Amino acid sequence: MNACFTARDRMEVFAWQETASAAGYDRMVIHNRDTGDAQEVGNFLSVYRRGESWSRWGFARQGQAISGWCCLTSMDMGQFDTLADAFAAVLKAARPSSGAMLLRAAHGGAVVTELAARRVRSLGSAA
Repeated sequence: MNACFTARDRMEVFAWQETASAAGYDRMVIHNRDTGDAQEVGNFLSVYRRGESWSRWGFARQGQAISGWCCLTSMDMGQFDTLADAFAAVLKAARPSSGAMLLRAAHGGAVVTELAARRVRSLGSAA
């Protein structure tokens, strides 16, 4: 099973940089597989919000699909056909006018954003 980004995936990262920047994400970094990693481990993409040290979103290829997750909550976003589809889901949900609810809870110096489809629930305390 292919766990590395394709040339098309890499082009989509480049194509979405301006849109991501306009939505408040200033860094998109592809992390390559380390030599000591297991054979099935590939590369992954981290997407960082402006001014934050930790990535907000992560994406990785798993065969024909792209998996996405929230790096702060470890919640899966789901699987997508392309990175463009995954980016569109994240960036659309990040806009208040999209109709998606954004839940925010303070955790130290960071703001954790969780996408919620229908109901509001507390993220609780990280302490």
